[in-house]
Amino acid sequence: MRIIDRIMPFKQFILPFFVMWVLIVIGTFGYMIIEGFRFLDAFYMTIITVATVGYGEVQPLSDGGKIFTSFLIITSFGTFAYAVSTITRFVVDGEFNQLFKQQKLSAAIEQLSDHVIICGYGRNGRQAAQVLKKHDKRFVVIEKNPDLT
Repeated sequence: MRIIDRIMPFKQFILPFFVMWVLIVIGTFGYMIIEGFRFLDAFYMTIITVATVGYGEVQPLSDGGKIFTSFLIITSFGTFAYAVSTITRFVVDGEFNQLFKQQKLSAAIEQLSDHVIICGYGRNGRQAAQVLKKHDKRFVVIEKNPDLT
C-alpha cells in the first residue's frame, strides 16, 4: 500500500494541523522580516498571538508590526477555532477509532492468501464457515447485512 493511500483517510485530521503549521510559519517569518526579531522571539510572539494568551509583546512593535499582529489575530482566531473543532469532532464522533479499525482490517486483508471467500452468511454460508473452521481452513465472509455476522 502506498503512503498516500494510508494518509488519505486521515486528511480531515491532518488538514487542521497543516493549516495551523502554515499560520505559525507565516507568523514567525512575518515577525522576523517586519520587526527583525530573532527566530525564537518571532516564534514565541506568534504562539502567544495565535493562542490569544495575551502576555504582551516580546519587544515594542512598529506600526507595521501592529498591523501584521492585527491580521495574524484575525486570521488565527478563525483558523484556531476551525482546527480545534475539526480535531474534536474527529475524535468525539469516533472517526479516529473507525479509521484505525479500517487500517487494521486492510492490513489483515492484504496478508491473506490461500483462503476461501464465502459470499453471504445465511444458512448455507454459516454451514460452509463451520466446515472450514472445523478443518482449520482460512476463510473470509462477505455479507451485506451486519445483523447476520
